[in-house]
Amino acid sequence: MPRLLSFVVDILFLMKMKLAFPARVGLGLVGVGLAAFLAVAIWMKTVRTTLADIPMPMRAETVGRDFTVDYDGPIYSMDVMFDRSVPEAHARCLLGATKSEIRPELDCSRTAPLLKFTWELRRDGQFAGSGSSADMGSSSTADGALRVGIVGFPARKKHQYHVALKFDENAGELTILAPRVQVELDSFAREDLSIAGALLDAIAFVLCLVGVAMVAVPFLRTKFSRLKTLPGPR
Repeated sequence: MPRLLSFVVDILFLMKMKLAFPARVGLGLVGVGLAAFLAVAIWMKTVRTTLADIPMPMRAETVGRDFTVDYDGPIYSMDVMFDRSVPEAHARCLLGATKSEIRPELDCSRTAPLLKFTWELRRDGQFAGSGSSADMGSSSTADGALRVGIVGFPARKKHQYHVALKFDENAGELTILAPRVQVELDSFAREDLSIAGALLDAIAFVLCLVGVAMVAVPFLRTKFSRLKTLPGPR
């Protein structure tokens, strides 16, 4: 019975209580924290990291894509994504790599460069660069799939870009899934975005935590003071 009475008193107190200034500030901090959580979630969901995704046609053909960027970045990358079953050396040979001082162990004598292509980049209709897949860079793995870097380039917002890929060989005889040429935000820039999102989430959590404490402390203090004034059991 005393517990029920105390619960009823708490409900009536909350209904009639005029929040003190610290409690009002605390509710404001909770609201800001929740809004920040929501904003970061929407931002991370809508941010574009892959700007162009072009399946290789597996035949002699020229394909292209228009794209724009959301961030001014020193490095955007053009990569070729292979199925996880394709070894790195085989992928490099298919793209036209040859033995060199950088890769003296590479042997492509038994692999024709059926996926070799030339690329051309334009910005606002003006020539911005060209090259060949044979002049590839480093490789990495993502979710178990091989990614071979072709070129990196700077890009800025409010500009229209176009990439054209020219394939000279028919690769229909290959028994692998068609690789994809992707233009992406550089991996270091993606990591920076992830770190920024994590920091903003941490700040939002601290705001919510401090806000809840500022609301709870006056309420608990009032509750305990009222418990002391309630008549004890007889």
